[in-house]
Amino acid sequence: MKPSTTTSRGPVDAVTVLTWHALVERAEGLDAWPPEARLYVFTLDEFRCQLDHLAAEGFTAITMADLVRWQAGQAELPTKPILLSFDDGHRSNAALALPELRARGQKAIFFATAGRVGGHCRLPIADCRFQTQAQDGGCWVSWPDLRALLDAGMEVGSHTLTHRSPSTLSREALRHELAESKRVLEEGLGVAVDFAASPTGYDSRHFGPLAREVGYRAALQGVIGRNRRSAAPFALCRIVLKRSYGFDLFRQLVDPTSRAYRRLRLKQALRNGFRRVLGARAYEAIRRLVLRRGRE
Repeated sequence: MKPSTTTSRGPVDAVTVLTWHALVERAEGLDAWPPEARLYVFTLDEFRCQLDHLAAEGFTAITMADLVRWQAGQAELPTKPILLSFDDGHRSNAALALPELRARGQKAIFFATAGRVGGHCRLPIADCRFQTQAQDGGCWVSWPDLRALLDAGMEVGSHTLTHRSPSTLSREALRHELAESKRVLEEGLGVAVDFAASPTGYDSRHFGPLAREVGYRAALQGVIGRNRRSAAPFALCRIVLKRSYGFDLFRQLVDPTSRAYRRLRLKQALRNGFRRVLGARAYEAIRRLVLRRGRE
């Protein structure tokens, strides 16, 4: 699909941000992932099907910079805008996702965990859901990978320094995660890194204000929803895609007239309530147990 330069005849109501994590070439590759991570991993054919649906429905992928300019009233958007994003910086982002995006003339932003760039699967990072079980070398994008993304017209953003849950960090520790990851990525790439995305789904009320304070232009957080022009640029909503949703729900989630995302947001609110009652550690332990038993 070629990027459109046609702007909407009327004002765009809202922009949906979709988030992927990792891809595998074939379904057999899913077995290398622990169940709690497998939920967020798609096969290459599934990803192609999703992109082809967006193309068939006339969507144009925009950049984070486009979204921010639109919110500031500095630019208009195509008739059916959508923002594609990837979290974590898994090596499949560059090896598998990039060629498919380029083939369709689409853009995306890739949020890399700065401390993982070029790293091995077994890095001692607090949240290791997105490390495969196979010890096969580096899981994460390299600096050449990130430069290839930029050369292809993609954006690169920060997914913090170590991918620790923002809700578990002090204000100063979270500030360090945001500021240091920005510094590392900018020094490694030689370009400004203007956008950040909160990791793990455990958001902090300090994330947005601190992202603004250390020099970002906007930030994605974990709340499910769409972004109107009046949305706070440092508390942007998104829809993190899961295998369990299936293609029919994917079609509904990207449909501007559908309210399917509201059901997901309600479920998210209920899960967050359980997290607060049980505590993050107990909640994750129960979640892992349920997912693993689902595979038996």
